Amino acid sequence: MTKIDQLTLTLIAAVLNGVSLAIGMIIGTRLTGDVFEKKLTKMIEKSATAQRLTKLLEMSDKLFESEQAVEQFTRFFKEAADLVSSKEAKNFFKNVTELMRDLGSKPEVKIKLPKKRR
Repeated sequence: MTKIDQLTLTLIAAVLNGVSLAIGMIIGTRLTGDVFEKKLTKMIEKSATAQRLTKLLEMSDKLFESEQAVEQFTRFFKEAADLVSSKEAKNFFKNVTELMRDLGSKPEVKIKLPKKRR
C-alpha cells in the first residue's frame, strides 16, 4: 500500500469517525443507552453499508496503531507547514488577495464611448 493510499484511508477514517461521533451524540441524547444499542445492532445487521463502514473503521484502527502512520502524519504536516510558509506561497496569497480586491471593487472607466444616435 502506498503512502498516499494510507493517508487517504486515514483521512477518510477520521472524517467517518467524526461524522459517526456527531450522529451518536445526537441520537444518544434522545435515547437511553440500552434502547440505542438494541436499535443500532439491528440496523447494522440489516444494512450492508453499515457493515462496510464497520470494516473500514476496523481498518483505520489497525492503521492508527502503527507507528509508521504517526510518522507519516507528522512528516505530512511538517512539509505542509514548510510549503505554506515559503516565500512563493506568501507571494501567491498576496496576489490572490489583490486580485480579489480588484475584482470586488467598482471597475474604473478607462474609455468613454459616445452614446449611440437614434
